[in-house]
Amino acid sequence: MHRPFLNRYKQAWNNLRKKVKPVVGFEVWFSLIYAVVLAPFTAWLLNKLLVPGGQLAVSNEDIITFFLSPLGVLFILLSIAFFLGLAFLEQVGLMVISLAAVEGRVLSASSALWESLAHFLPIIRLGLLQAMLFGAASLPFLAAGALTYVSFLGEHDINYYLSAQPWQWWAALVISGIIFVSYLVVAAYLYIRWLFAIPVLIFENARPVEALKKSWQRTRYRILALGMPQAVWWIFILIASIVTTLVFKTFFAYVLAHAGLKLVIILPLVVIALAVIVITDLSWFIIGKAIHMFLIVDFYRETVTNKIKAHEESRVLKKLSPSILKKLGWVGICFALVAAIISGVTFLKNLNFDRHIAVTAHRGSSLKAPENTMSALRQAIADGADYAEIDVQTTADGTVILMHDADLMRIASVNRRIQDTRFEELKEIDIGSWFSGDFSNERTATLDEAIKLVNGHIKLNIELKYNRLDPGLVEKVGNIILSNAFSGKCVITSLNNGELKKFRKSFPEVKTGFIVFRALGSLTKTEFDFLSIQATKAKSRLVKNAHKNGKEIHVWTVNDLQTALSMIEVGVDNIITDKPDFIRNLLRTWNDFTDTEKIALWLRNLIIEDDPALVAEL
Repeated sequence: MHRPFLNRYKQAWNNLRKKVKPVVGFEVWFSLIYAVVLAPFTAWLLNKLLVPGGQLAVSNEDIITFFLSPLGVLFILLSIAFFLGLAFLEQVGLMVISLAAVEGRVLSASSALWESLAHFLPIIRLGLLQAMLFGAASLPFLAAGALTYVSFLGEHDINYYLSAQPWQWWAALVISGIIFVSYLVVAAYLYIRWLFAIPVLIFENARPVEALKKSWQRTRYRILALGMPQAVWWIFILIASIVTTLVFKTFFAYVLAHAGLKLVIILPLVVIALAVIVITDLSWFIIGKAIHMFLIVDFYRETVTNKIKAHEESRVLKKLSPSILKKLGWVGICFALVAAIISGVTFLKNLNFDRHIAVTAHRGSSLKAPENTMSALRQAIADGADYAEIDVQTTADGTVILMHDADLMRIASVNRRIQDTRFEELKEIDIGSWFSGDFSNERTATLDEAIKLVNGHIKLNIELKYNRLDPGLVEKVGNIILSNAFSGKCVITSLNNGELKKFRKSFPEVKTGFIVFRALGSLTKTEFDFLSIQATKAKSRLVKNAHKNGKEIHVWTVNDLQTALSMIEVGVDNIITDKPDFIRNLLRTWNDFTDTEKIALWLRNLIIEDDPALVAEL
């Protein structure tokens, strides 16, 4: 039977209208299960795999090594399997509700919830099996991506390709895009061929492998017929969600922009705005998932000749009766409200409006002068930065210089690697003209020259750059710092965990900070003095835990108003930016506001991306 799209959508919508209460109730409870089970399980599993090896933090090269290890692969498989298992359990409940709507049976949210939980073990096994199969299908594409990278982007430093974007960059981008799209097509194909695995598992009591086989047989020659309605539906949900969110956000942003900075007005407006936006998005998401599953059940019913057997209401545990669930739901809502109020009050009490936030000029003032040069350091001083961040590595003759990349392609269009070039040769190469003709006389600077220039004017954030194995870098940098009596006027950072520990052990008088792109484990328990992390990862909880453990949080790279306000709000200690003058002016203006105005601005920042009240002050 092949019915038109619109008829299927209409039937699914009618079924949803019949069962809107159990659908909403079931989704609320399953969302709680996600929150209570998924994140704690992942954290527990990761802790079990990391702690036996004595690792508290895994980042950069270490994190890649971990995920390529047997334990890392096991973690990925189990995490994906558990996530798929929970997603499949949710689908079971929605399928049961859909079937009840078709048959005209009365069904409560508790019945659907129990039906899901009753299939926990086989569903988890199905999730593990699919995780392994999807993973196996991805291997050829991962290998093709790695081969593309080595073939087109392996000759020079990656920053050269990102900046200059030569033909190799575009070729790699196009090929990678084709590889990625190809994998998406394969994954979508597998998803559709296994579309009936869950209903076969729960309605026909099949084993996971048998369910996949039966689904594969029943979806033969029906790829477009099964996939197109789902794709069109989710595209509609995505567009509808984006449009409604944009409309509400624009409306409330306009209202807030003209509401002044009175907290008594801003607070209720922001609460209402967030409630409307969140509820709208959740509503679209719930509708999307419900209709999606109703469509699958509709397709599935066309493949079976016998009546689908559903478990009777008597199977529902008394402890999960509708009345008990309602009572527990209201208790949960009240608890959440109380917790929110306590959190809000605690947040306001712990605010430190007078806390000093340092400003670090990223690679010097690199928007006004060539990065990692003497001119960039002079500009950082003029812009009022507290620190200038610089990258250091050694040349072929062991001189410690300021340089970010492994070669000179990006900043000089010269195909020479730093490790193969003597300092005297580097001194002859122009590294400023790429930025502007005004800097054509700029040459590579040594760390010793940089320290002598800034001493007494600005502090340095010296990043140990390991584009290659450089075992002598730690000792050389430390000795240069000591010879200039600069220990208390700089900090040392690096992505290389092992070399940073080595520096801390050899030169304990210098503060050290660990740069983190991605991390696993308890970062705040590391031995370093501070963490340098991407601004999007600087959440309030991480900052508070770091401060409790006597560590600072430095964030990078903050160049816009909204992100800067967010970083001030969560309580970071140092903002690394390409615009030190802008951030310095922002902090100066911020300190001129009253405490209530600061709270109002924080609240407005949740809705307004570029706050006109603050922009006008800058």
